[in-house]
Amino acid sequence: MEKLAELPPAALITFGAVLAVIFAVQRLGLWQGQKSTPATDKAQVAAVIVDPSALNRLTEEVGKLVAAVRNLVEVGEEMTKTETHMAIELDRIREELRIQREISRRG
Repeated sequence: MEKLAELPPAALITFGAVLAVIFAVQRLGLWQGQKSTPATDKAQVAAVIVDPSALNRLTEEVGKLVAAVRNLVEVGEEMTKTETHMAIELDRIREELRIQREISRRG
């Protein structure tokens, strides 16, 4: 648990989303198992355990989600770099304007 606190916010959000999807699939499986005509308790457990096609689709969707989050992180990093460069240039312009005001005041 201590390692979770060290993760970046984007990773924590992704981790939470994956956990939410896992719990949702589990609950949906239980719900589907209860909706069917239960012969025994074993039928409900079997409904939760396996539908490999659903798990495969879920794995693909989680992969797409991870790729989208990685892309979002890259875009955020690029924006941060751009804003940093913009701030440096604005500081330079501000300093040059201050110098020009000082020169015109003295001249």
